[in-house]
Amino acid sequence: MYGMRPSRWFIAAFAISTFAISTLPAGAALAGPAPRSGDKAPAFALKTVDKGDVRALTDLTADKHSQAVALVFLSSRCPYVAQARQPLADLAKEWSGKVTFVGINANQNEPLDEIKSDAALNFPFPMLRDDGSKIADAYAAERTPEVFVVDPHGVIRYHGGVADLGPALRELTAGKAVSKAESRAFGCTIKRKP
Repeated sequence: MYGMRPSRWFIAAFAISTFAISTLPAGAALAGPAPRSGDKAPAFALKTVDKGDVRALTDLTADKHSQAVALVFLSSRCPYVAQARQPLADLAKEWSGKVTFVGINANQNEPLDEIKSDAALNFPFPMLRDDGSKIADAYAAERTPEVFVVDPHGVIRYHGGVADLGPALRELTAGKAVSKAESRAFGCTIKRKP
């Protein structure tokens, strides 16, 4: 066995896997399949940037006053997020009492003080810090802004951009299936390394 040449299949598989790993963006993590609409949302417990309070997904989805949780990956520097600030504030106000909004900042090149200041000025909902981009990796989130809506059972019901979030919330809170459960999120890439 030790003197045998490796099979062509083994060499090809090794070459392809080596190429795939070497072409990943810097800081990207190898993970399982990306969770999408209909999948169980990855659990997390992250601290708020203002007071350091821990917010866990299980606690957010267990809130009896909320029919869903909107997890929004955000940035303090992204111009696409700047354009989405007012629409997100309007949606958070419109769905207050029915949907819990939470921001998540996973950009490792943005200092905590900057994130804290931006959140206080621009978002009417808590901002959580994802140190090491672990939660962004678990959700396979790539952009800011990018939204995941999770129902009380912990299942993702919508994944995509801010533009399609309102209609998705309207259908979900009316007890209907979300007709456009996946949409494309346009924005800046999440910076996984400083």
